[in-house]
Amino acid sequence: MAKGKGKGRNNNKKKNGGGGGRGRNPSGNIPASSSSSTPFLKGQIPDFGERKKANHRNYQTLYSRYKAATHRFLEYMRNSVPEVIIAGDKSVNFLVSAADWMAVTSYAVDPIVLKDLKLCIRSRTRVAESVFGGGDATHKYFLDILVYCWTVLRTLPVATVDKPLQELEEVGDSKDSHLFSAFGEELEMEEEEEDPDIFPTTVPRPMPDKIRLTIEELTSSDDRNDAILFLITLDELMSMVALQYQVILKSIKTYREQMVPESAIIEHLLEAAVTSNFAIQQVQQLEMELQAQHQHLTTPYRLLSTLVLPELTSNVDDILRKHSNGTKEWKKQDIISYLGDCLECFFINPSDEWNRKETIVQDFCSEYDVDSSGRAQLEQMFMAIQYLVILEVPLKMEINSSTEKLRAAQARLGKPSQSHSWLINSKYIGGDRSIHHTIRLLQGFAGVIDRTPMNSKAYQNPSMTGYFGSTNWLMGRSRKIRDMDELLMSTILPSWMSMARHGIVGKMRFPRESELCPLFMQLKYYVDNPRKAVSWSLAFGVHAMLTGILEVDREIYEIMRVSKAVFEQFFAQTVNAAKLSMKEKSSDMSNSEVWKHNLCMVSIFESFGVKVFQEQAIWNPLCSGTIFSVLSLFCNLEAGCSAIDCQAQLRIVMYLYHGLLINDIIHAGEIPLLDIIYDSFKECKALWQGGLPRKGELVQRFWICFGMSLKDSKQMAENARPCDSTSPFDGFAEGIKLCRGRKMNPIEPSELAMSFRRICERDFTGVCDKYHTPEQKRNSAGTEQYLFAVRTNDTLDHLEKENRLLSINFFSVAYYLEQFVCSLGRVLEWESHLQSFKQQSGTNMRQGFVILFTQHLLGALDFAEDPMNYEFLDVPMGVALTMLQEFFVRIPSRNVMWFQAVQSDENEVRAVTNVSQLNNN
Repeated sequence: MAKGKGKGRNNNKKKNGGGGGRGRNPSGNIPASSSSSTPFLKGQIPDFGERKKANHRNYQTLYSRYKAATHRFLEYMRNSVPEVIIAGDKSVNFLVSAADWMAVTSYAVDPIVLKDLKLCIRSRTRVAESVFGGGDATHKYFLDILVYCWTVLRTLPVATVDKPLQELEEVGDSKDSHLFSAFGEELEMEEEEEDPDIFPTTVPRPMPDKIRLTIEELTSSDDRNDAILFLITLDELMSMVALQYQVILKSIKTYREQMVPESAIIEHLLEAAVTSNFAIQQVQQLEMELQAQHQHLTTPYRLLSTLVLPELTSNVDDILRKHSNGTKEWKKQDIISYLGDCLECFFINPSDEWNRKETIVQDFCSEYDVDSSGRAQLEQMFMAIQYLVILEVPLKMEINSSTEKLRAAQARLGKPSQSHSWLINSKYIGGDRSIHHTIRLLQGFAGVIDRTPMNSKAYQNPSMTGYFGSTNWLMGRSRKIRDMDELLMSTILPSWMSMARHGIVGKMRFPRESELCPLFMQLKYYVDNPRKAVSWSLAFGVHAMLTGILEVDREIYEIMRVSKAVFEQFFAQTVNAAKLSMKEKSSDMSNSEVWKHNLCMVSIFESFGVKVFQEQAIWNPLCSGTIFSVLSLFCNLEAGCSAIDCQAQLRIVMYLYHGLLINDIIHAGEIPLLDIIYDSFKECKALWQGGLPRKGELVQRFWICFGMSLKDSKQMAENARPCDSTSPFDGFAEGIKLCRGRKMNPIEPSELAMSFRRICERDFTGVCDKYHTPEQKRNSAGTEQYLFAVRTNDTLDHLEKENRLLSINFFSVAYYLEQFVCSLGRVLEWESHLQSFKQQSGTNMRQGFVILFTQHLLGALDFAEDPMNYEFLDVPMGVALTMLQEFFVRIPSRNVMWFQAVQSDENEVRAVTNVSQLNNN
C-alpha cells in the first residue's frame, strides 16, 4: 500500500517518460483573443517550428529484464558445469543437478548471476503470491527450482570477474538506454539481507523427474505469468495516482482553514497530473513490451482471456483434438486469441457493424475444419461467454432489461455470481473500481463515435437520461467508479469527441505531447480510430481521470471553478502584457518577431477554455492539471524563456540587480519579485556564462553573455575601468563594431527548472530515492512500481521547490522588465542621446542603451569607489537604485503571478507572495 509523505510522496512498502518548439520562427501578427476560425478554436494554428525531441530512453521494462535475467542464469548454469553432469537434459531439471555439482566443488559464483537469479525469483514470487494462484504447476515447480538454486549458490564463494566487453559497451550507452542507471548502480552497491520469505536459507531438494518441460516451452508459455505481473503493476500505479488526488482533497481543506488563497491548489493539480501522466507513459511502455513478448496479447480482451478463461482454453483444445479434421496445427496462444476475441464481441455494441459475433465461431471452425458436433459445442461456449460478460460488467440498462438473462446465467453457474469479480483483490483496478468496466464503456462509446458524422456533435436523447446510471454520483457516499457511468458516457466522452475532432486537440499537434498530455493524445487516437480495440493505456488514463474525480469527492466543483479562473487569469495577464507593450513608445518589443511568435503560440491554447465543452470533461482534476502542465511548462516556461529576454531586458535587469547585491547597496528580500527571478536564473548559463560574476567582472561577463568574444570583452572592460568618460558616444563605435554579427545564447528552460528536465526531456540524471527505507528498497528493487515511485517523487520534489518560478507569468514579467529598462533610460536622461545615436549609426536604440548601461552603469559598479555617487551626464547612478526599488515594488503581484505559490512546513502553509482572489470575469 502506498502512503503519502510530506506533500503526497509515494513511500511504498512494496513498491517503489514529444518535442516542443522553442518558438523562434516568425509567424505574422498576434491574433486577437476574440478571433476564431471555428466555434471550437480561438486564433490561428501556430507553427511550432522544429521539434526538439525529448530523451526517449528505451529502457527495458520488467518483462524483458526478468526474462533476460532468466536466460542469462540458465546459460551460466549450463556453461559452468561439465556436460556429463547435465547429460543433454534440456528441461529445467538440469538446474538441480548443476547446483548440486557447484556445491560439491565449492564453485566460485559470478555475483552478477546471483543478482539475475534474485530478479527471477522476485518477479515470479509476486505472481505466485497473487490472487490468481501463480499460474500452473509447471511455473510453480520452476520457481521451486530457482529458490533451491538460490539456497545453494548463496553459500558458495563469490568470484571476482571483469565485465565482458559487450557488457561494458552496454554500460557506456546507459545514458541513452536506462533512465535509472545511476540509481541502479547505487542499489547494486547495497549488501542488504534478503527477505527470508522470498529468499529462504534452506528448502527441500526438488525431485528432478517431476516435470520435464523444456526451457523454450516454459518461457513461451509465460503469457499468464506476465499478464498477472502487468495487472499487478497497473493496480499499484493506480494506487499512487489515487494518492495524489487524496492529497489535493486534504490540501484544499488545509488551505481553507489557514486562509491561503484558493489558487494555491494549482500546484497540487500539477503534481497529480504529472504523476498520472508518468503512470500513463509507464503503462504505454509496459503494454508495448508485453505485446512484444507475447504477440497474441494484442488487446485487453486477449489478456483477460489468459487470466480468467484457463478452463475454457483447455475445453477448446479438447474440442479441437476430437473434432478437428484439418491439417492446420494450433497452439495454446491461438485459442487464447480466439477466446479473447469472443470476449471482445460482447464488449462491443451488438449493432456495431464490425462486431464479429455472428461469424467468429464459424470462422474459427472453418480455419481448423471443426465438424458439426464440435461447432455446436463452440457455439454453446460462445453463448456462455456472453452471459459471463453480462454478469461481470453489467451496465444499468442490462440489469434493468436483462433480468431473466442474468438469472439464467446464474442458474447455469449453479450459484449467484458477483459482478466485477475478475480482479476482485485489486483495490484500484478491480472490484468497485474495475478497469475492465471502464474498457466496456469506452468500447461501447466507440460505436457512437463511428456513427456520428464528422460535422456533428454527439447529443444524448433527453429521454435516455439516466440510461447508464445516476446523472449525479453520490458524492461523499459512493466509492465506486461505475457510479460515474452516466457522467462518462453522456458528458465526458461526448465533449472529448468534439475536442478531438473540432477543438484544439484535433486541429493541431501539441508540442511535447507525449510528455505533457499523453491522455489527450490517447483520446484523440481513440476518436480517430473507433473501430480499433481500446488499449490498456487509454483505459488506464480514463480510469485515472475517474479516480481523480472520485477521490476529490465534494470538492470537484470548487476545483473546476478555481481551475477555470486561474486559466483565464493566465491569458488575461498575457493579453494585457501584449497590449501594454504596444503602448511603450521607447521600446521595439511589440515589433520583435520572437515576442510576436511566442505570443501567437501561446494564444492558441486559450481554446481549451471554449465554452462549448462540458466543464466536468475539461476541468476535472486530471484534465485541468494536464492543461496547467502545458501552460506552465511549455507556454509559460519554454516559450516564455524566449520572450522574457527578447530585447535583452532580462540580462540588463539581472546584471544591475546582481551588481547592487555584490556591492552591498541592496540586500536580498527587499524586492521580492526580483528575488524570485534572480534566484531562478542563478544557474542560467546563457545569462552568466559560468558562475555568478564578482565585483570587477560585471562588464566583461555581460559582454560575453551578449555574444562578444573573450578578447573583445576584456578590451571593453578595460575601456570601462577609468569611469571618467564624459561623452555619451565614447565606446559607441567600438561597441557596435565588436557586437556586429554576434548572437546571444538562448535561455534554456532546462537550466531554470529541474522539473522541466524531468518531465519534458525525460532526463533523470541524478535522481535519488529519499522516501524508501532499506527494507523497502530491498523488497522492491527492479520493479516498475519502485522505479516509477522514485522518478515521480524526485520530480514532485523539484516541482515543489520551483513553484514560485512556475507561478510567475513570463510574458507579464517580460513586459515589466522592458518597461523598467525604457523608464531607466528616461530617468538617467539617456533617451535624447540614444535618439541621436540611432540617427547617426542607423542601429536601434536598445543597442545604444546596452553600450551606455554596460560601460557606465556596470562600469561604476565594477570599478568606482562609490558607485552610487558616480555621475554620468550629471546624473548620479544612485538614481538607478531608487528607480529599481520603486518600480518593482509597485508592481501588483496579481499582474505577474497567475497562481498562488506556497511554502509549507510541518506546522503551517505560507503564501510566498500573496495573490489577490482571482477575478472570475
